[in-house]
Amino acid sequence: MTWKIPCATAPSFWLVTPKASLAGVSGLDALVGGNYIGMMPGTGKPQTHFTALDTQPKYRLNTGELMIHLHADDLGSLNTGSLVYYRKIPVGKVYDYTIAEGNKGVTIDVLIDRRFANLVKGSSRFWNVSGFKGDFSLAGASVQMESLAALVNGAIAFDSPLDGQQAKADQSYTLYPDLAHSQRGVNITLDLPSGNNLSENRTPLIYQGLQVGTLTKLTLQQDSKVTGELTIDPSVVDLMRSGTRIVMRSPRLSLNDAKLSQLLTGNTLELVPGEGEPQQHFNVLDSSETLLQQPGVLTVTLNAPQSYGIDVGQPLVVHGVKVGQVMSRALTDNGVVFTAAIDAQYRRLLHKDSKFVVNSRVDVKLGLDGMEVLGASAQEWLDGGVRIIPGSKGEPVGQYPLYGNSEKAEAGIIGNSPTPTLTLTAVSLPDVQAGSVVLYRKFQVGEIVNVRPKANEFEVDVYISPEYRKLLTSESIFWAEGGAKVQLNGSGLTVQASPLNRALKGAISFDNLQGVTLSKGAKTHAVRHRNRRPRGRQPDNPENLRRQ
Repeated sequence: MTWKIPCATAPSFWLVTPKASLAGVSGLDALVGGNYIGMMPGTGKPQTHFTALDTQPKYRLNTGELMIHLHADDLGSLNTGSLVYYRKIPVGKVYDYTIAEGNKGVTIDVLIDRRFANLVKGSSRFWNVSGFKGDFSLAGASVQMESLAALVNGAIAFDSPLDGQQAKADQSYTLYPDLAHSQRGVNITLDLPSGNNLSENRTPLIYQGLQVGTLTKLTLQQDSKVTGELTIDPSVVDLMRSGTRIVMRSPRLSLNDAKLSQLLTGNTLELVPGEGEPQQHFNVLDSSETLLQQPGVLTVTLNAPQSYGIDVGQPLVVHGVKVGQVMSRALTDNGVVFTAAIDAQYRRLLHKDSKFVVNSRVDVKLGLDGMEVLGASAQEWLDGGVRIIPGSKGEPVGQYPLYGNSEKAEAGIIGNSPTPTLTLTAVSLPDVQAGSVVLYRKFQVGEIVNVRPKANEFEVDVYISPEYRKLLTSESIFWAEGGAKVQLNGSGLTVQASPLNRALKGAISFDNLQGVTLSKGAKTHAVRHRNRRPRGRQPDNPENLRRQ
């Protein structure tokens, strides 16, 4: 491509075309108005014939910008336009790149903006912070992720030693693959809660979503404690103070905040800045312990017959909003004991009559009347945890039972079976079993919990729902309901059947009756094994069920 253009000097010409990506848009004016020819003035004799360049010229007139050259084994994910950062601020960009002399790696030309040129020192070191680096092995995965622009187009960072001399134009530097290899990071020592899912030169330190350091050393001490050494970016040294916390977080699936990098890297360290004096040694907290460090936190103990799949770190929710989390889980002789913490701003929601219920992922109620399936939301499937029914009476107490589902919470049933309200006895067992219903005037008010055979009788444990216990009086009489009654006579066949669930599982009824003579040995209420409600005086030699 050639042009004949009268000009007093010998400029350089090149074709400018737009380039758009997730990292940004270059040649935006060309994107709007079409391709155009760029020109940079030069020196020499006047001429009218020029040869256009394929790209913009490598060297520019001195406009205050600083051109330096970086040498690396390969280009990696860098490209023309890749940003150069100083303390997370973009101060320049990659201008061009080429194969180094002798085919020994690549040379990357970097142009630093005029107002930031003084930051580049002769002793500065440059390292690659390109968006994605992966190292996968049987020991785990190491993934480094930066900003979206760096993820798409690559990026470079550098430091600026205070005692260094300002760099000269066209000065050359080595481009290191990462901060750790540059040996310019500041070392911080750590006391770790454990070494689980932590790896040397893999586990990152994250601040505001950016990696600002790497765990470079892990050591198991003689007292079985785990210590570590952290190499951090010089830009965050001022944040390392006595009030600063470093938290170890485990990867977590979330539909609201899916972080692929955390799922791949395993545990990460998070920097939470604070005030105070400069410090270079920190005790790392597990993420499950951070809530306990906050003032005004309310802790309670939850007792359950089993774990219900609840684990440390799972949330406590009220009306779908997280208000706390499970801090610990311990196995005891009587079941499982949980320690839960509630954030100070939500402790007002807890009362003496509050109830803690397993936040079930799915509840299935299967019976002869049909099947009812209640499914949790997609996020609740991932989170699990405990749901709190706030209540309204009394001050919070230190211990609460953990109920398996809402139905058991309403009935006050802890575990799989409710606590019996009363026990009935019978010389011979009616057609009842555990799960048989208890009726009051054909209305279900409870169920049979257990049947135990003894030497001379049967004991039947009965549970009556709390709201119906007021129906029990000193005149209450219990009897067994029959399944079906068949009568054959001259008029034909007559079948009188109970509802199917009662016919299969059996049922007992009770009512408060006057004028009924109690059987011999009955302590309180006679319970007769009959197919109809007893009326008047009790017949001789009945098969008795008695309430103990």
